[in-house]
Amino acid sequence: MLRGMSIIPFYGAENRDLFEIERAAMDRPGKVIRYLDEVLPDGDLLDIGAGDGFTADALSSPTRSLFGVEPAQGMINADRSLSYVRASAESLPFTDNSFAGAYATWAYFFPGYLDISRGLDEIERVVQPGGPMVIVDNYGDDEFTSILDQDGAIDRGFWEPRGFTVNEIETVFEFVSQDDADRLMSLYVGLPVRRVPLVIGYRVAVMAKTN
Repeated sequence: MLRGMSIIPFYGAENRDLFEIERAAMDRPGKVIRYLDEVLPDGDLLDIGAGDGFTADALSSPTRSLFGVEPAQGMINADRSLSYVRASAESLPFTDNSFAGAYATWAYFFPGYLDISRGLDEIERVVQPGGPMVIVDNYGDDEFTSILDQDGAIDRGFWEPRGFTVNEIETVFEFVSQDDADRLMSLYVGLPVRRVPLVIGYRVAVMAKTN
């Protein structure tokens, strides 16, 4: 384990093809990417929990340089449009005010179960004054999370006292095949399921703050 790192065991490092199905299916219309593209500035940007670089690839542009922090070696994809650093959010290996902005997409889970305060403090340290910090997670209370045993909803009582505004994006999980839908949802619920809907209503939470 890397020094100072909290790692939740994550299926994607061992099952890359299912992870790719998940990231392509969740928000298939691309509403979250369009939101991030509008609010994130040019310059050096930090992707916290960058995974295989899916989001960074979508946000890449000639005016942005993307840097990804990812603790799981198995998730790192050298073909993506970002420079990886294998590290943890709790101990970012960057100097103060290094980045014009930072974001995390479905990487900052479980406030209450996991204390993410230290990681948020680190993001605030490395983002320049006036720079945006954006965290994307499940909003909950929707068709998608109703299928799961646990709702996974965000906790406004955690985010708002820290100065984050909480916004909602209504989108969908959309699969290209029945096999993709059944395999991924079977993973989520922990037992085989069949005939999962190919389009599932999904509410995304976006927690945003200017440093």
